[in-house]
Amino acid sequence: MKKRLIIMGYNNNNLGDDLMFASIINCSDYASYYFYGPKITPHFINKPISFIKYGRALPFRWKLFADFALIGGSVVMGEHESHLKMLAQKNNFFTLNKMFGGCNYIVGANLGPFKEKLAYLLALKKLDKRVDRWLVRDTYSADLLAEAGSTRFNKMPDMVMGFDVSPYISDKTDKMISISVTEVDKDGVGLIDRNLYLQEIVQWIEHYAKKDYVINLLSFEDVVDLKVIETIHAMVNREYCKAVNVVPYSGDSVIKCMAKSELIISTRFHCMVLGALLNKQQIIYSYSSKIDNFSRDYGFNVHPVDGGIEGKNPCFTQFSAQEIELAKRYPKMMSKK
Repeated sequence: MKKRLIIMGYNNNNLGDDLMFASIINCSDYASYYFYGPKITPHFINKPISFIKYGRALPFRWKLFADFALIGGSVVMGEHESHLKMLAQKNNFFTLNKMFGGCNYIVGANLGPFKEKLAYLLALKKLDKRVDRWLVRDTYSADLLAEAGSTRFNKMPDMVMGFDVSPYISDKTDKMISISVTEVDKDGVGLIDRNLYLQEIVQWIEHYAKKDYVINLLSFEDVVDLKVIETIHAMVNREYCKAVNVVPYSGDSVIKCMAKSELIISTRFHCMVLGALLNKQQIIYSYSSKIDNFSRDYGFNVHPVDGGIEGKNPCFTQFSAQEIELAKRYPKMMSKK
């Protein structure tokens, strides 16, 4: 491996992304680690990190002979013109790192969504000229790369599937459910009716509150999710509000609540993944094609948002030991040419 690793991704105190960053940093053996962007230290990382700040002087701040990794799920979208512009900008970073003698990786991504397939494939071809290895997390993405003519990709499990949940697993659960919420149009504006989504979450809360359950509303990213939780809480019948427990993202608080719950209602991608790692019954909602594509690979049932909860039954979710072990191999796969 190189002596340095530079990481670009959505570093904004998001539980899913923090776990992805930690899975690379904690399990690799680079001498030093750098994040490109704001000085935010992700949770779960157990090694020192430095930062490369934005600005015109970036070429003078970049590191020689460093591996450069674009890490995250929705980092290669192409649905809007702005997405294609961001892909071109990311290609500039790959070009810069090549000029400095480094290798480039796209790690943990699901490709799409996209609007114009030909334009999207062209953007992938341009990236592929600068990327040494793609590590993508579903069959759909691997098939797109093959269609774009890439020979430098591997289909992998999601990185978070390698997270060790053994400290959280217990035979005993409490009479509670956990619901991950989010702003449903953040990855695809207009795909889901926000009002119908809010109505369904409220229905689930009142349904289980009537059965004397505690309902945890989980925030995976406080700046986004807490606003949605506030809206939902205001819609719940006052009679049932006392059953609702708001769980902000603070260290492993969200994971602990999930581990104690009988049921997980997932409307965030990495809630679905963590729920399966914890061997939970789940009701999984799709707000993006990345949920559908991943669930299809692992045989999970996914429900649409249509304003009603009737007939939406939980399914048992679990990953095999082989899949979990493969998810731990990301750092090794990055060094594989």
